[in-house]
Amino acid sequence: MAAEIGVSWSRILVLLVLVAGLGTYLWVYEVPKAREEGKKAKLLGVDKDAITGIDLVFPDREIELKKGDQGWRIVKPVDAPADDPAVKGVVNTLADAEVQRTLDEAPQDLAAFGLDKPNPLVKITVKSGAEPPPIAVGKNTAIGGKSYVRKGDEPKLYLTTSSLQYALNKQAKDLRDKQLVNFQDDDVQRVDITGDGKTTTLARKGKDAWVVEPGDLPADLTEVRSYLSTLRSTRASEFPDDAPADLGKYGLDQPKLTVTIATGKDGAETQSLLLGSEGTQGTQKLVYAKRASQPTVYGVGDWTTRSLGKQTNDFRDKTVLAFDQARVGRITVERKDGGPGPTLARSGDTAWKVEGAGDGKKPKDTAISRFVDDLHDLRGASIAAEPAADLAPFGLNAPDLRITLTDKDGQAIGTILGTKHDAKYYVMKAGGQTVYEARDYMYTRLDKRSGDFVEGETPAGATTTMPANPAPPPAADEDAGEGEGEDEE
Repeated sequence: MAAEIGVSWSRILVLLVLVAGLGTYLWVYEVPKAREEGKKAKLLGVDKDAITGIDLVFPDREIELKKGDQGWRIVKPVDAPADDPAVKGVVNTLADAEVQRTLDEAPQDLAAFGLDKPNPLVKITVKSGAEPPPIAVGKNTAIGGKSYVRKGDEPKLYLTTSSLQYALNKQAKDLRDKQLVNFQDDDVQRVDITGDGKTTTLARKGKDAWVVEPGDLPADLTEVRSYLSTLRSTRASEFPDDAPADLGKYGLDQPKLTVTIATGKDGAETQSLLLGSEGTQGTQKLVYAKRASQPTVYGVGDWTTRSLGKQTNDFRDKTVLAFDQARVGRITVERKDGGPGPTLARSGDTAWKVEGAGDGKKPKDTAISRFVDDLHDLRGASIAAEPAADLAPFGLNAPDLRITLTDKDGQAIGTILGTKHDAKYYVMKAGGQTVYEARDYMYTRLDKRSGDFVEGETPAGATTTMPANPAPPPAADEDAGEGEGEDEE
């Protein structure tokens, strides 16, 4: 027994000695090595904020950039504003590049390392006016993800991460400013959209209020914001011509579409974007564009004319029935098919009941609330007719749904008419002059029965358990069950 105890203590002592030795090795050798690796020398040795010029010289091209009071600018091969974020990416890559390894003797044959024809040769200038040694970027190593680099005429080579070469491999267009119009939404006072001899105008009437002209019609704020966002985010993808001799070549002598944005106090400052004919750059389809005040012809996505060529009806507020949800005291749904259309009544501010549902039937408060929201948010997808002298072509002379709203005092708020006709859905305000075409899902949200609002009831159209040997279903009716079973949103 004593011998076994002695052996055990001996083993423990050996293990302690090994652990202590391993700890000493890690502390003396590995920790300093890790610290040293964490302090790898920077390849450039220049603060990124001090860089004021970059010249990228490739075997087949040269791109020179200068930083001024207004930001970065390309000066070769063309004089044009630069894309500040793109240039800053190049600056950061250069300033952050680290020396991974050093070859103390430069080889006689630089071609083997791709340094006889650098790709690229990088020359930089700094605020002090000094020009650090140029950096020649060569080939990537076969393994290890490194690039060979030489600084000036130093008699040694450096290895840095291969991401340097990838980050510097730019064409001039990659670094050019691609934004065509520049504005803040809150500064816009007016937008004129001219095409096909017609002009549609958006005019601001308040912080969140716009009208569409001609007609001084209320505009849909969501549509206006979406249009401004599309306009602001329009970017050039190509730069076909910086000094066009003939704008007719690009369809810009008589633009297909002109969008003018007026900003500032009283809209005194304007910018205009002109869109011309379609063309191609390589295999890419594009539309030619230019700023009215500058000569450069840009290429933009071929969808741009469609996205920006909006007309009056695209911007109009297509709310079918405007009302304050807090005012609603009663909603009655009448159905052409004679089905059980619900009548919802509210007592107080929030409590709803479903009339005729039977004693003890608990209303689905969430479903009712959602229904009221859907009525409030109901908007047409497009205008089908205005003024609507004859409702028969839309099936609204005998609507499938008639939804009447009254307030808590029994005063009429309005009635919404809805129908499916010739595979399309139409809605309008009773007594109104405008027929709207509705999206199918919006119509479905209106097409309710009493059971849709009562707990424990199976909503119309919902799936139920089938008998073991069900009888064949009757022939399908095109309109049967239309809009039913919508409680799964």
